Amino acid sequence: MTTMTQSSNKNHAHSVKQDDSSKVLSYGDHQNSPIKRPTKRVGILGGGTAGSTIAIRLATLGLETYLFEKKKSLIDGPPMCHLHAGGNLYREIPDEDCVALLKQCIDILRLYPYTIDVRPTVFAVPTRDEGLPEDLLPRLDILTEAYQELIEQDVNNKVLGEPEDYYQLYSHEQLLELSEREQVEVPSTVDEWMIPVAKYLDLNKVKFPLIVVQEYGWNIFRLAASAQLALEEYDHAHVFTDTTVQKVVPVDCENCTNADHHVTKWRIDYQQANDSQADSIEVDYLVNACGFRTGVIDDMVGVEVTRMVEFKSSYVTHWGDAGGQIPEIIVYGQRGTPEGMAQLTPYPGGYFQIHGMSKAITLFDDGLVASSSDSAQPKLPQQYVHYIEGWLGQSAATSA
Repeated sequence: MTTMTQSSNKNHAHSVKQDDSSKVLSYGDHQNSPIKRPTKRVGILGGGTAGSTIAIRLATLGLETYLFEKKKSLIDGPPMCHLHAGGNLYREIPDEDCVALLKQCIDILRLYPYTIDVRPTVFAVPTRDEGLPEDLLPRLDILTEAYQELIEQDVNNKVLGEPEDYYQLYSHEQLLELSEREQVEVPSTVDEWMIPVAKYLDLNKVKFPLIVVQEYGWNIFRLAASAQLALEEYDHAHVFTDTTVQKVVPVDCENCTNADHHVTKWRIDYQQANDSQADSIEVDYLVNACGFRTGVIDDMVGVEVTRMVEFKSSYVTHWGDAGGQIPEIIVYGQRGTPEGMAQLTPYPGGYFQIHGMSKAITLFDDGLVASSSDSAQPKLPQQYVHYIEGWLGQSAATSA
């Protein structure tokens, strides 16, 4: 089931300040806008990144929004993620998808400006790999040009630094020189970020040059807080967390005997964790943003759709003393093989997330499942559902 509780926080005014060095989007100056009392209600099922962002946008437009989330807070996930969804430079991803991903990252950065950990990403091609670092340069140039064009369209799109600095190359000689320098606990320049790479990466097992790209990290804790604060702006944005949605049914529709009938009103039956009785709300529109459980709501409302869910995992380890902050590091490899891509994501306090496109770490033979003729909800093996619900091993699932 899709579960979700109502926030007891009162609504407070909140705005995003802009300065000359970093202009960002505001969530909307509703206090100074002549918006009339909302007349339409929207129910949003799922308070992840998608559901919370939709709620913010609709509340900004003046709609009465009801956001339901099964967990105790909005937007749950690994504490740190890679903003570019694993890297614009994965060789399996088409160039056009990388450009689209770059645009999406800029949009989300403008909407949630205080959620980013500004640290670069280092790409390395191991000596065992058939490819060369130079193979990546055409795509880097495409992304740099696309970033420059976006800035020319709107200066507020310059959220990843200067376009001419989007990527830099480091030779073997440069890294040897950096390896002799003292590590900086909190780096402020690209050279300082590269000192721990030069010290800890086996330079005899990688090809040169190494590539450093302005792809940043995403702090999910700050993302959740930003979404909560943004929604608290609006008296007409109602957030229910730690709440179970028990049923979703149409209560008013046109020509209900027709399979393509149009529902004009929905009833959401829900129960909060600390409430002994269930409650209901009627809404004019329904948004299904339940992540990998989206098919559960599809079944409730009678939508016939084919969906797929893929379970992936990563692992968290602790490095006693890394000497300070290090960048994200991606080592290339052939997907699905024992030599598959490896990705090291730094967490605070010396913790690191290890992600790799191999069957020993991330990919699972039975991890990709599809919906059936009986249900729109794909059925993952129970052990994976257990991992997801408990966040054991920092598990994750995606839906399509």
